[in-house]
Amino acid sequence: DAFSLDRVLEFDPEFLHPEGEHGHHEHHHDDSVSSCSSKFEGEVNFTRLQMYIQALIGDVESAMNLFRYKGVLAVRGMKQKFVFQGVHMIFSGGFSDSEWKEGEPRECRFVFIGRQLDKKSLIQGFEDCKAEETLRFNVGDRVEANVGMWVDGVILKQWDEGN
Repeated sequence: DAFSLDRVLEFDPEFLHPEGEHGHHEHHHDDSVSSCSSKFEGEVNFTRLQMYIQALIGDVESAMNLFRYKGVLAVRGMKQKFVFQGVHMIFSGGFSDSEWKEGEPRECRFVFIGRQLDKKSLIQGFEDCKAEETLRFNVGDRVEANVGMWVDGVILKQWDEGN
């Protein structure tokens, strides 16, 4: 079941805005509640992103302060946009039926809304998921690989779909 960015935007036009709804309703302002966001041109390493999200929502106290987080990401090696959202420890996301168009800048946007946010840490953690421009090893490179124990090996093929 593909995640449709168009459907999300139809349901929630403010999905990609860090401030959320922009209505003019009377409300009590809680100074401990804030938002932060990050945007960069480039792609994320999907494995790093998964580890980051898991660490973020795996800590109950931290996760309970995340009222909402959402984003649209370009994942290295994938044509589809990765769209996600979450509340506290509940994360939902997947590759949408919307692909990055030819010439469209591949970029990543992530928004956090919550209480007592460590904004610098949240943004740095997200930006640490950015994929390197080039892969670490080339075909033919001699390496040591940990397969339960360290063994000598040679890179035979590069795989970069989502990583």
